[in-house]
Amino acid sequence: MNWKKIKDFLLENKKYVLIAGVAIIAFFLYLHQSQGEQESANNIVKSEPKVVNSTSSVKQDLDDKKQKESTSVNQKTSEVTCDIGGAVKNEGVYTLKNGARLNELIMAAGGLSRNAQLKNVNRALILKDQDKIHIPYRGEKVRGNQIVLSVNESSNSSANNASSEETPDAKEQEKSSKVNINTANAQELQKLNGIGEKKAELIVAYRQKNGQFASIEDIKQISGIGDKTFAALKDQLEV
Repeated sequence: MNWKKIKDFLLENKKYVLIAGVAIIAFFLYLHQSQGEQESANNIVKSEPKVVNSTSSVKQDLDDKKQKESTSVNQKTSEVTCDIGGAVKNEGVYTLKNGARLNELIMAAGGLSRNAQLKNVNRALILKDQDKIHIPYRGEKVRGNQIVLSVNESSNSSANNASSEETPDAKEQEKSSKVNINTANAQELQKLNGIGEKKAELIVAYRQKNGQFASIEDIKQISGIGDKTFAALKDQLEV
C-alpha cells in the first residue's frame, strides 16, 4: 500500500475528510442517543406494572383491614356476657351467643343448687349483654324485678331502694300475700312452696283434731315438715 499517496490525498482533501469524520461521529452519537432513549422507554414500561401492583397491594390491605374490623364488630354483637349468682353451682360471668336464654346461662353455671327457688324465675327469658342474674334460694324474699338487673333499666338504684324501703301499702300487700295456716283450706295451703296436696290435707286434719296452731313453728308437728322445710316456708306463714 502506498501510504505516501494516501497521505497526499488526505492533505489535498483535508476539508472533505474533516466533514466526513464529523458526520461519522455525529451518526454514532445519534445512534447511541437513540439506544439510550429506547432503553429508558423499556424501563418505564417495565416499571409501570410494579406501580399498578403496588396500588393493588395497598387496596387489598385496606380491604383486609375493613373485613377484620367488620368481623370483630359482628363477633361482639353476636355474643352476650352476663353475671349470674345465687342458687347456682358455679357463680360467675359467662359469655353466650346472642339470643341465648336464661336456662342456657344456668346450665353454663353448672345448673341449679338443690335449694334454688324458681317461683319467680323465667328461664325462657332472652338475655341482654351485661345482665346480672340472681337465682333466689328457698325461703329468700325476692321479687320478680330483682332477679334480672339490666343495664338498660332506667335506674337500678331506685328499684333497690323501693324494695328495701317499703311503703305501708307495700307492707300491707306483703302481709296479705301470706297464708294463715289456721284458716286456709287445702287448696290455699298448696300455694306454699313445698306443700302438696297430701301435706295440705295433713295440716287441715291436724287443725280438726288439735285445734288452731299457736304459732307458725307448730306447723313442724305435721309429718314431712321439718326444720329445713319450715325455713323455706316461715316467711310465707301467719297465724
